[in-house]
Amino acid sequence: MRCYSLASSPEVDARLKVTVKRVEGGRASNWLNDQLKQGDRIDVLPPSGRFVLHESAGPLLLFAGGSGITPVISLVKSALAVTRRRIRLFYANRDADSIIFRRELAALAASHPERFELVHHLDAEAGFVDARRIGEQLPGFEQAHCYLCGPGPFMDEVEQTLRARGVAREHIFIERFVSLPDIGAPVVDLPSEAAVPKEILVHLEGRTHRVPYRRGQSLLQAARAAGLDAPFACEEGYCGSCAARCRQGTVVMAVNDVFEEEEVEEGWILTCQGHPTGPVCEISYDE
Repeated sequence: MRCYSLASSPEVDARLKVTVKRVEGGRASNWLNDQLKQGDRIDVLPPSGRFVLHESAGPLLLFAGGSGITPVISLVKSALAVTRRRIRLFYANRDADSIIFRRELAALAASHPERFELVHHLDAEAGFVDARRIGEQLPGFEQAHCYLCGPGPFMDEVEQTLRARGVAREHIFIERFVSLPDIGAPVVDLPSEAAVPKEILVHLEGRTHRVPYRRGQSLLQAARAAGLDAPFACEEGYCGSCAARCRQGTVVMAVNDVFEEEEVEEGWILTCQGHPTGPVCEISYDE
């Protein structure tokens, strides 16, 4: 299973579009580029819906690196179509030949010059993106919602700079792209003496359920074994479909490619990867 971002916008595009960059040794990316042909059909999951526009009258400050432009251009097209928000997109690439959606982005900027500012950064000409270059994008966008997608070091540098310049954590939205493992998610190996609950309290669709629990189960496995229609998709700790909030107790996750450290501290967990580590556990899907 692999997750790919939608580059299309439901407001302006009739068809779904993904952009799959070939990765050396990549099993899914090479198969899609080499084997998939017009007319083929493949089964897909619904979009996870996490990296989306949030309600605000304020501007948008977008940072994309390389193929990280894929979900970002979707946001640009949607924002231009259904809002009046000002948009600044900082797009970093190795060189001019590496720019994805070059013509489409130029056309959007040309047709919305009063609202959409496109800033290209080419490493071959200006060096790698640093805090100074990132900080130059902030004037006039101090209260913006900031969206980040790109290579890990690029996003880390952008996020750290934004936080250091006073941008609120709740105004920063990140999409990460990583390959999922081939076989199942790793299991948390708790010490044999560690306490686990005999049951967990689960809030789902306005109802409260007492769910039997046995050592080694993930919270999602326990909920589904009890007959609950708990949400899930990838079961690999990536998509966020199984997210819930821990109200009581402590939960450790084997894999977490969704929540930031602050969100974990607020109690957000991935139930497909979550294992209770104490005698009491209460979670809610209804947050």
